[in-house]
Amino acid sequence: MVDVRPSPSQQRLQQCLSKLGLPADLQVNWQRLDQALTHPSAQASDHYEQLELLGDAVLRLAATECLQESFPQASVGELSVLRNELISDRNLAELASQLGLETYLITAPTLKPRAIPAPRLADAFEAVVAVLYLETRNLQLIRPWLDPHFQRLAQRLRQDPARLNYKDALQKLTQARSRRLPDYHTTEQHPIDGHPHRYYAEVWYQATCWGRGEGPTKKQAEQAAAAEAYQRLQATATE
Repeated sequence: MVDVRPSPSQQRLQQCLSKLGLPADLQVNWQRLDQALTHPSAQASDHYEQLELLGDAVLRLAATECLQESFPQASVGELSVLRNELISDRNLAELASQLGLETYLITAPTLKPRAIPAPRLADAFEAVVAVLYLETRNLQLIRPWLDPHFQRLAQRLRQDPARLNYKDALQKLTQARSRRLPDYHTTEQHPIDGHPHRYYAEVWYQATCWGRGEGPTKKQAEQAAAAEAYQRLQATATE
């Protein structure tokens, strides 16, 4: 009688899928999933780096669809910045840790899972997403478990705009256009701790003020100015 029980390696991979909220009996390309969970320190080839490239594009699409459906009234600029935050290495690594992904990573004996840098953990997460995408060539195995995570994080970010890194997004946008950085002019207008409009900021780019903002801290005032500038500059690209 043929033994049809899954191998110990396959059992490990099935447990990983169940952590994502997928059925424990889901059948995927186990060799490919094993590759997605193999850190480059473990072997010189057949590790997650090739799959990670595809997973990055898949996550960008999944995040875009999720955000457009969840926040149909939001501006393109806001959705773009939200998407950048959702799929940043920091947030993907945090999500991977919440799901216990590092437990299933194959690494060199000298590298402990908890010592894996956040960007590399994010890479492995992207690779696993790529494996799921390749099974159906769509987001059928991805969005059902990933959307709730994206929606919760997006809600938190929208409720606390200071957490959205509009300054970083604006810098990338201006550098892509002219390789020049935006310039911030920030002043204290109400020298009272906790005053909601304590600081006033303007952001200038190519001799034009593109955004203005206020906030209780310099960072929040500059983020508010950057948000306005980012959305205005994005709009000029579609005119």
